[in-house]
Amino acid sequence: MKKNFFSLIFLLTTLSLGFTSCSEDETIPVLSAGFTTSANVVEAGEAIEFTNSSTSATEYAWDFGDDVTSKDQNPEHTYAADGKYTVTLVATNGEKTEQFQTKVYVGEYAYVLNYGGYNGTKSSITLYDKKTASVPVFDYYNLRNNTIMTSNAQSAYQYGNKIYFMGNNVDRITYVDAATFIQSNNGITDQVIKPRNCIAHDDILYVSCWGGEVWNDASISYILKIDTKTDAVIGKIMLAGGPEDLEIANGKLYAALNYDKKVAVIDMASEAITYIDMPGVCSYITKDPSENIFVSVVSSFSTPADQDGLAHINTQNDTYTMYPLSGISAAYVNVMAANTDFSKLYVMTSAYDSSWKLTGAVAVFDVASKAFESSNIVEGLFGINGIGVNNLNDDLNVFISPSTTESGQIKVYSKDGVEKKSIGVGIAPMMLFDIE
Repeated sequence: MKKNFFSLIFLLTTLSLGFTSCSEDETIPVLSAGFTTSANVVEAGEAIEFTNSSTSATEYAWDFGDDVTSKDQNPEHTYAADGKYTVTLVATNGEKTEQFQTKVYVGEYAYVLNYGGYNGTKSSITLYDKKTASVPVFDYYNLRNNTIMTSNAQSAYQYGNKIYFMGNNVDRITYVDAATFIQSNNGITDQVIKPRNCIAHDDILYVSCWGGEVWNDASISYILKIDTKTDAVIGKIMLAGGPEDLEIANGKLYAALNYDKKVAVIDMASEAITYIDMPGVCSYITKDPSENIFVSVVSSFSTPADQDGLAHINTQNDTYTMYPLSGISAAYVNVMAANTDFSKLYVMTSAYDSSWKLTGAVAVFDVASKAFESSNIVEGLFGINGIGVNNLNDDLNVFISPSTTESGQIKVYSKDGVEKKSIGVGIAPMMLFDIE
């Protein structure tokens, strides 16, 4: 009798464990709410597509933040007025509800690239409202990616649907989707050593790279060629002299050399290199509407200039005319900025005082008369770190970096040189780039 009793207990226990095991293996659907957007920064009248990523939901309730709602699974919406809108999705499965939100910015915006600091602080991107000269988001990259950038970006450049960042410390070319500002991979590192600037043509990204300690060996620098569709390196053009800024005009790639008194001219078909001898090393290039270029000719610590100022290069015959400007800035990016009709070119000057404090001014070059105006538009700017122009109203934006450890400012001036306001941004702001 005992034997039968224990057999029965064993059988019941086994069945119980079997039923428990089956229930644990079953997948119970979990309700979640979520969505992605085709863009998060748009102009009024521009449609946004919302793609639902909710799970186990059967009903959807959208509130776009402007008194408009929808029950569609994947709606499209257009905002009529500028503003910051909170978009809310409530997903339901009949028993439970879950909610997900994001913000959409409608208006005329640009981005400010903040280099960061030498104490380990990486770059940040500030969202800048061009109509109101205000900052709705201090670090837009962090907001969109839920993390900080991994490098100190030397420059930024948009081509197609990507915005590229030339990152140093660590060396990496990263990019985000131009519409959503989401970074989807770790970036490009193959043969990327000290990237500086870039430009693209026919789906090829040309990147100026110093290649290492170019100040000790000027022969190690090069131009890296990257396929913008595959992110694969497809070639390297060795170019001594530390190429800095790049520009393309009349089928030629122009490279400002920072460790040689030359501008390199690369035929884009044959990749043959010729040079334009300059009176100083060069750092920054701006192209005018006639496919000619302006180049900053500067004195550096290692290579004093015979004459510093602005060189205007005729790209048909690669000859230049020099327009002297004492103390033109040797900064690496955004020392020049044109107004919207390219009738004036603002040029940054700067110098260190005996206490190594950087102070500068902004000169005005009249493009028609090919002469600098007799007085600077602004002067006495401590910590000047770059300039830009707001293409909505031609306001001059001067980027101020008081130190490499504290937040900087944008000083906004009218085209007559009247200071309008000062806006706080990230550490070492250096350039303004528009959303295309």
